[in-house]
Amino acid sequence: MRVTEDDLYRQSTQYKHWSFTPSRLSELRQKTNAHAAAQVKLHIAGDRAERAKRATREASSAPESGADTPNGNGTGTGANTPTPGGDVDCLTMDEEKMVVDKFCETAMKLGDFLKLQPDVTATAIQFMRRFYLYNSPMTYDGNKIAKTAFFLALKLELGTRAGSASDFASRLPKTSRDDIVAPEYTIVQALRFNFEVRHPFRGLKGVHLELEDLVRGTYAAPAQHGRTPEALQAAALQALEVSSPDDAVLKLGNIYAHAKDILAMAAQLTDAYFLYTPSQILLAAHLLAAPAITELYLTTKVPASAPAYPQIIGTIKSCTDLLSGHRSYSKNPVAEKLAWADTDPPATKKAMKKLKSCKDPLTQDLVALNAGKKRDVVRDGSLEESKAKRRKLNRERAEQESDAFWGPELRGGSAQPQRDGSEPKKEG
Repeated sequence: MRVTEDDLYRQSTQYKHWSFTPSRLSELRQKTNAHAAAQVKLHIAGDRAERAKRATREASSAPESGADTPNGNGTGTGANTPTPGGDVDCLTMDEEKMVVDKFCETAMKLGDFLKLQPDVTATAIQFMRRFYLYNSPMTYDGNKIAKTAFFLALKLELGTRAGSASDFASRLPKTSRDDIVAPEYTIVQALRFNFEVRHPFRGLKGVHLELEDLVRGTYAAPAQHGRTPEALQAAALQALEVSSPDDAVLKLGNIYAHAKDILAMAAQLTDAYFLYTPSQILLAAHLLAAPAITELYLTTKVPASAPAYPQIIGTIKSCTDLLSGHRSYSKNPVAEKLAWADTDPPATKKAMKKLKSCKDPLTQDLVALNAGKKRDVVRDGSLEESKAKRRKLNRERAEQESDAFWGPELRGGSAQPQRDGSEPKKEG
């Protein structure tokens, strides 16, 4: 039985858990947005009410002199006193997607700042995009999530060479180890503990090497295609509009660099990974970089007369529409890859401004939130009643199980050994 790359890909967690149809992807984002909006409204209302109560208490305990009261007139109900009222204008699903895209663009710059390999940056970006399928930017700030996503990507791609969280934090300004560690488990849960990310970069390199064989006349297509290496070489030189193999190899190098730029930018900042396979994405990028030679290459794999060819080329071209529709795409490679990211579209600016007024107040300090979870505490620092009872029950159950195994604890001067195997203490 011959196992193909497609068979292997279908066994991956990326295919099983992170591949969607456009309708399913939209449905999932809508569900996440609706749930987050309800939570944000509830938490903001509670936060406003709490601040209003605090202001009232402070006003009632302040001296009666008007100069010392919150509003200066002794009533404590001035314009600066927070009140529970007011509607919260939450982000829509489309606005959330714009904000997430902006988070990912900013993360691209972080990858450049850290001088990371494209694979590491791409993995971090995909971790972020997966995270925000099940979490809202209203709930978790993208700049905080990005740092931990990069640390997870480094650990995945480099293993022990990635270093510790403290090492990574030291490479970033105004960042502590706690800033990196605090959201780590939250991200891992959202990823469903699926850390595998299959990128199209390696496949693109394979296509490039095969095309070099094609222009040198050393590539042998399957016999059923009925074309000799010489005939394929002539067709390849014509498609590249060059006269010699050396010129063709040089031009293929430029095409490869252009396609790689598309994969490193547009493919990361769109839904390409959710909607298409790595091979479809890399062929789409190559088709944008050099249409003629890419179509020739495709016919060496699937003859144009094959029934499946129209569907295959149609899928790849739909992916090219997605990639070329992103504002980072250029028909020619550019020296400054992130220059386009310095100016946001008006709709993105509006969404980012709107985000400032609809952030969940309970999840903005991830370090404190993580510390609270570890201590099983609530906001005021007291132990939750349900968790306190659970701890007591667990402790009593452990003692009962211990008694059932060892027998009840011996009192007085018994000569029996203690439960830990030590000699009993002698009285007097």
